[in-house]
This record gives sequence, C-alpha cells and structure tokens, in this order.
Amino acid sequence: MIQVWRNRIKRIFVFLCFVPLLTGCWDRLEIEDRAVVLAIAIDEATSEDKNESSNATQMTKNDSNIKRPLIKITVQIAVPGRIPLGAGGTGTPSNQKPVWVLSSFGYTIEDSLMNLQQQLADRLFYGHLRVIVVSEAIARKGIQNEKDFFRRQPQVRRTVWMVVSKGKASELMKATPQLERVPSLYLLATLEHATDMGRLPNYFLGVFYSASSAKGQEGALPYLELKKASNIEIAGLAYFKGDKMVGATTALQIGHFMAMKQINPGGYSVLEQIPESDTTVVFQSTHRRAKIITNIVNGKVHATIVSQIEGDLREKTDENWLITRETIKKLEQKIEKDGEQGFLKLVQQTQKDACDIFGFGEYVRAFQPSFWNREVKNKEQWSNLYKTMTVDIKVQIKIRRIGTKTQ
Repeated sequence: MIQVWRNRIKRIFVFLCFVPLLTGCWDRLEIEDRAVVLAIAIDEATSEDKNESSNATQMTKNDSNIKRPLIKITVQIAVPGRIPLGAGGTGTPSNQKPVWVLSSFGYTIEDSLMNLQQQLADRLFYGHLRVIVVSEAIARKGIQNEKDFFRRQPQVRRTVWMVVSKGKASELMKATPQLERVPSLYLLATLEHATDMGRLPNYFLGVFYSASSAKGQEGALPYLELKKASNIEIAGLAYFKGDKMVGATTALQIGHFMAMKQINPGGYSVLEQIPESDTTVVFQSTHRRAKIITNIVNGKVHATIVSQIEGDLREKTDENWLITRETIKKLEQKIEKDGEQGFLKLVQQTQKDACDIFGFGEYVRAFQPSFWNREVKNKEQWSNLYKTMTVDIKVQIKIRRIGTKTQ
C-alpha cells in the first residue's frame, strides 16, 4: 500500500508540474481582433481640425487651460487578408487597398491615439509598427512628447525608423508608390536599401535615443521629401539639439558625415573636373576608414579627423582623355582638396547650430576626462564649447578601379 501511494503522489506531482504550461494562451488575442498599426505620421493641426477632435480624454469641454497646440495623427492600419504575399504581391485583388489610413487629433500622442481608438472596433497594436514620420514643423518645435510616448510604449521596438518629413507627414501615409502596394513597406524598403547601399546611416529610433541621451553628442534622423510621382527622396539628415530640430544637411553631406564616422559601405558619388582639362569624371566611394583624435590646445578643444576613402572611377565625359598614373594622382589630389572643404563646411554648419552630431564631446569625455570634469561637466556647456572648438581635416583618396576599356 505504501508503494501504491508513492506512485500516486509522483503522478500527481508530475501532473501539477505540467499545469502551468497549459495556461500560456489564457490572454490570447486573435490577430484579426487587432488593429495592426504599420506607420504613424505626426503633423500640426489646423484651426478647423479642432472641431473634429472627439475629446475622449478630456473631463470637461473647456480646454482653454491646455497650453499645448493641437496635433494630427495619421496612421496606416493593415487590413487583414489584403497584405500582399510574397515578392509578386499576390494574394489580394489589386483594386482592394491593403491598408486603411485614418486620422485623429489631440494635444499629445496618447490623447490622439485614444481619440482614434474611439473610432475603431479593434484594439490598436504597435508590435508591427515600422516607421514614424514627424513633420518638420513639429520637429522644429520639439519632439519631447513623441520621444517620451514611444519610449514608454512596450510594443514599439527600438529598431523602428523615425524620420522627418520636409512637408506634411500625412502625405507620406497617402502616397501610392508603383513598386509596392503598401506605402509603409515601401518607405521602410527605401530606408533599409539606402543603408545597404551606403547612402544612409543605420540611425533608427534606438540609435537616436542613445545619441540624444549622450552628454557629448546630439541625435540625427533621416530627412525625407515626397516628390510628385509619390517617390520618396532622401534629402539629407535632420539634426537635433536636445529635442528640437535645428537644421538639415544636403544629400551629399550624408556621405561626408558617414565618411567622418567610418560608416560603411561607401555609396555616394561626386562629379569632378579633371585639372587642366575640360573632362569631367564621376568618382564613387566604396569603402571608408576614419580616425578622430581630440586634444586640448591652449585650453580649447581641438579635433583632428583623418578620413581614408577608396573608390572607383565610374565615368568620364571624354574618351580621348588618357588615364595615366600622373592623371590619376592629380585627380585624387583634386578630390581630396574638395572633400576637405566639404567636410569642414559640414562641421562649421553644425558648429553654428551648436549641434555636435559627430560625437566629438564623447571623445573628449573618453580621452580627456579631467578637462571634461573641470571645464564641461554637462551637455549644455559642451554645446557652447563646440561652437568654438577648432578642427583639422585630412582626406586621403585612393582610386582602385578605372574601368575595363583599354586605350
């Protein structure tokens, strides 16, 4: 009898061990019962938009005490069963839209989304959010609320792309690109492919958080512009001082920034005039190496940037122009000189805005800690010192390939 009871107790114990494993789906929510948000756009609201707000979060109708301006949220929600399957985009008729574009208004991001939730039967789900678009008007006024909301939201991944739109952010949500039926996925592909081709640094939301939180660096985001044919142009980098956008680079200056930060692969091309000739050539960078050294000279910060760029000669306008070692050397020197001027111009532009997107301050913190603790101490003081620091730039160009045609 004792052995029988022991066996029963063992069986009961094994059964109790498996019971917690059977409760894994108790709080499940079917995907068809979720409103899957793929992209969010944030714009300023107009005076007419104030009447459209549902006021789902306000205890009284009198909102005169609220000092924040009204914002407009535009979201792309995936329609179940209509997202194209596979590379061919099959799985749903072409006349059916795969996403539902909705707008809502509020004084904060949460306020706007709660007002939007009042219009939906399904719960908003941000686990598949891929792109956040902020209009330039909002970015220049400050995105502190936007950063706080997405940082607190556990469903939002750090790998989400946040970008700044030159015009209205909602226009990117309504774009109809020809290469992709889902606008948000086309926008995502534009950013990811640009990163793979060396035309954009991989500065997604988590990187922007880290740069903005650093004491000796500021954050930057991709700066996009919507063209007439619904194609999206990467117009530059929007750089921030704290939570406010203070300026933007040009498209070519993205390459300058990546060269100074040693972000590979290289992908930008420059059009150069051959010295003592009417021939022009196109040089495309393929690989970048860089080194940043900071020193304290006469009580001021001095930085030295050495950038080594390898690339190919992609095109020349005159077939009769003879490619020799001497002409290649002159061309390399010409690109080096122009590159140093372009790099210095970008640094001076950010110095004027007191916005250190290169992270020179982090180098000072790491290699001159006593100077930082004595003279700098905080991010605000570094912004002031960054405006007056001196910079030397040395660019080294090496042309590796010149083409297969023989003379």
